[in-house]
Amino acid sequence: MFSSNELTNIKKGMEKLKNSITLKLFTDVRISNNGNKVRKCMACEGIFNLLQILAGESNDKLKIEEISTEENKDLAEKYSVMRIPTILFVDQDEKEILRYTASPNGPELAPFIETLQYFSGVHSYYRDAIGSSLKKIEKSTIKLFITLSCPYCPGIVPLLNLIALLSKGKIRVEIIDINMNPDIALKYNIQGVPHTLINEKEHISGMVTLQDILEKLTKGKRDLGGMYA
Repeated sequence: MFSSNELTNIKKGMEKLKNSITLKLFTDVRISNNGNKVRKCMACEGIFNLLQILAGESNDKLKIEEISTEENKDLAEKYSVMRIPTILFVDQDEKEILRYTASPNGPELAPFIETLQYFSGVHSYYRDAIGSSLKKIEKSTIKLFITLSCPYCPGIVPLLNLIALLSKGKIRVEIIDINMNPDIALKYNIQGVPHTLINEKEHISGMVTLQDILEKLTKGKRDLGGMYA
């Protein structure tokens, strides 16, 4: 699945996790008559295997909780999981912070590992800039539409994910692969990626910076001092 160099980079990235973390992975997994786990969804199988590799290189700091949407309908309903595979980052109170309706593979793997590092408590250069603006931001949602072939998406993904993680659920972010979810792309009339949708009404096409996002979220009242702290 990965070359020796890629596995080395994965190992280096996963060794940087600070505290133990758990991801919820929703799939169609079922236990067969012989006791084996079976998944009909090929994308689910691929993401599960990828997450297992990451967990295996994390020194036991990453745990994967696989949840069947067929056998655990209550949990799927609790988190409004309507499609699989879905990866959820949840806090200690079981509140959703970040959602992946996308595969963190290929060029999206590095930003995903970076997000895992932030989720585990690793400090970010942008922490103060984001934190100083949070009090001026109302509860919000951000959808980022991507594809695995997009050369610009990996630069935006970790920034938006960091905003979600530092906001502790005040700002929910969902990463959506439009090739995996063409119906969602059609619903929002997404013509290209990266494409950022804020609170279901503010569309931003193409590259965005942290300043751009905070400007939108604070409605022009972001803390400029925090950006350079």
